[in-house]
Amino acid sequence: MNLSNDPLLPKLRSALEKIKSQNAEKFYAWKISIKHYQSVQTLMLGKEGVGFEKYLNRDVLDHSYQIDVYSRHGNPLVMGNSTFSIDPLNNLESQVQKTFNNSLLVGNKPWDLPSELNGTYELVVTVDPVILESLTFAHTKMYNEISHKLKTITKVHVNSGELFTNLLSNYFETSLGLSGQKEKSDIYFEMAIEKLPLPNTQEVLKYKKALSIEDANLSKFIDDAVEETLSITEAKSPKTSDHCTIMIEGEAISSILNSVVFQLNAQREDDKTPFMISGDSLLKSEKKAGSDKINITLDPTTPVMALTTPFTDEGMKPIKAVIVKDDIVATQIVHNRIGQYLHKAPNYIDGNMLVNPGMSTKEELLKSIPECLEVLSFSSLLINPNTLTWSSEIKLGKLYKNGTFDCMIKGGVVSGDIKENLTDFKFGNSEIRINEVGGYQGAKGYVGPNCMLIKSGVKVVGE
Repeated sequence: MNLSNDPLLPKLRSALEKIKSQNAEKFYAWKISIKHYQSVQTLMLGKEGVGFEKYLNRDVLDHSYQIDVYSRHGNPLVMGNSTFSIDPLNNLESQVQKTFNNSLLVGNKPWDLPSELNGTYELVVTVDPVILESLTFAHTKMYNEISHKLKTITKVHVNSGELFTNLLSNYFETSLGLSGQKEKSDIYFEMAIEKLPLPNTQEVLKYKKALSIEDANLSKFIDDAVEETLSITEAKSPKTSDHCTIMIEGEAISSILNSVVFQLNAQREDDKTPFMISGDSLLKSEKKAGSDKINITLDPTTPVMALTTPFTDEGMKPIKAVIVKDDIVATQIVHNRIGQYLHKAPNYIDGNMLVNPGMSTKEELLKSIPECLEVLSFSSLLINPNTLTWSSEIKLGKLYKNGTFDCMIKGGVVSGDIKENLTDFKFGNSEIRINEVGGYQGAKGYVGPNCMLIKSGVKVVGE
């Protein structure tokens, strides 16, 4: 769908230009955003011998318009901005006028919006082609995969589930000449299961987020959920330790390193919160012999990832770059507005986080130490963006001794200091993809090691 041909677009553009001409001294610029959202959603209940039985199937469609108005006003000069969701059935000029009036109530430090591209938008693959071709076909394909898999499952009862397949088209244009469109696909699958025999008092709720059918790999997800359900009643509490060796999985690695990358954004410097610049070390103390090193690249072109995009939020071409080289910050991330505030040239670095894997398999890492607590999932991994410390209850884990599984672990609190963790660690040599399409922490895209053995800076409070 080409949203640049939307029938309301020329009318909205005309209304914006009319109000702009009537307020030429203060109306600086405008931006139009159009979103077209499609979703197929299936809600399911568990049924013996069948797995899932649909009880609600629905199609969702949303088409929305949004404007951003920027003004320059006052003495000394300040810059105002206001965002408004347009109602296409009401008078457009009055809605634009209201948005402009609201912008005059805001007084930011002035900056120049980009009016010229820093190159040419690249043709990047942002969407699963199967979902793009037919949302209904893709959804049915995954539902059939789930149903077939559940017929082979024993020892657990499936209580309920949800499957959402979504496609979003997003178009923008500005009064300064920038415009572009991209599509994004995403998948959400959730299931609640219990160990047999019933009745049981411990239901396990698991969910999977992905951007493509391949990355969703729902059959494997179901296998993992069943394994967790069968082992949860046999779990023990961890032992208290001030110097614990742990292994974490790809999702936790992604969250921890994303917090490090966050401190490389020049926005942090402007906000006067802890930040890092070129030449800074990620480490709190001396690197231990034999430890791996951190190397991170941001890449906006990796196919079908959360931060794959032809343009940044400001409408500029995103740039791929190495931002961390051997534990040292290679460059700060500087975009248009913050670059002007800090008098630094913008580099428009953006994209998915690519992390170099290690040399050893997960099994080899576990055998390399006398004892290791593998955290399979955290209840809620909380990371302080200022101190780069973290903590969480252990939702489920495994205790290994000399590489041999000893027992399941549940409960207790594990905490760490990222800058200390990075002084002594090892990455696994298998690669995994992690995508977060939104949420309170924003979108995240990670391609990197499937596991990380941390030997320093971790404490556990348990028995």
